Amino acid sequence: MVEQKLCSFCGANIEPGTGKMYVKKDGTVYMFCTNKCKKNMIELGRVPRTTEWTRAYAQTKMYAKAEKHVEPKAAEEKPAEETVKAEEPKSAKKKPAAAKKAKAEKPAEETKA
Repeated sequence: MVEQKLCSFCGANIEPGTGKMYVKKDGTVYMFCTNKCKKNMIELGRVPRTTEWTRAYAQTKMYAKAEKHVEPKAAEEKPAEETVKAEEPKSAKKKPAAAKKAKAEKPAEETKA
């Protein structure tokens, strides 16, 4: 049985007899499925995690998405009185300016009489 190798840049399977092997002076061996992958990694110095068409990018994107999704905690039950106080009707919030002035003038007149 022939050994399947993975591309060092994009993560694709390399069929036997295809692809390129690149060996650095320090002994590190890179396998590339296409010249596109070799140029992106060796010549252009791109990182697979930041290149959108690679498997490494898809995995980091999926991992980040899973991290953001947090299960909601069980909500603590609050008494009904507190929730009613928090929700005021819209009409109570906005009173016409004329009504405010009328209320302010009435107590002043009563004190004079």
